[in-house]
Amino acid sequence: MAARVPYVARNELDAAGQTIYDRIRSDRNAPEVGLQFRALLNSPEATSHLTSMGAQLRFKSAIPEPLKEFVICVLSREWNSHIEWTAHAALAAKVGVSAASLDAVRTGQGLDKLSADEQTLRNFALELLRNKEVNDATFAAASKLLGTRGVVDLTLSCGYYTAICMAQLALKSEMEPGKVSTL
Repeated sequence: MAARVPYVARNELDAAGQTIYDRIRSDRNAPEVGLQFRALLNSPEATSHLTSMGAQLRFKSAIPEPLKEFVICVLSREWNSHIEWTAHAALAAKVGVSAASLDAVRTGQGLDKLSADEQTLRNFALELLRNKEVNDATFAAASKLLGTRGVVDLTLSCGYYTAICMAQLALKSEMEPGKVSTL
């Protein structure tokens, strides 16, 4: 199925848009801007702000790398985002998140096998998404684990990845050519 909006090529953007396109590619150290971002580039300035936030949270987060990738997987699973899950489950595995933890998040089974830290972050993200609040005990546990900056980065990561997943769902962005969903 094709995306609901056109994928914008670099040469279709004005000079300011091309600068945004180049920054997105550079931030992600990628040879090309991915399809999901090319769909968003129909609104270049808004995409610039969103992807700047994403780059900050992904590459300069106060959350330790394995936990950061784990929570991205939790968010991806909650939104049924094949694009985010496929990319970040592989990254999570590379930085040491166990296959059992990833499988538990993917299937919803075996969640008792998650580490205490993983359970804390999963609870935080799902309470925020499902309940539209985080209870005091969950917030305190996440804050103890991550510190003040880390819990703010966690909160912002929930918002950023929710925005990305919602855009994928609404715009019907496709997987990159040659990629197969692992969700």
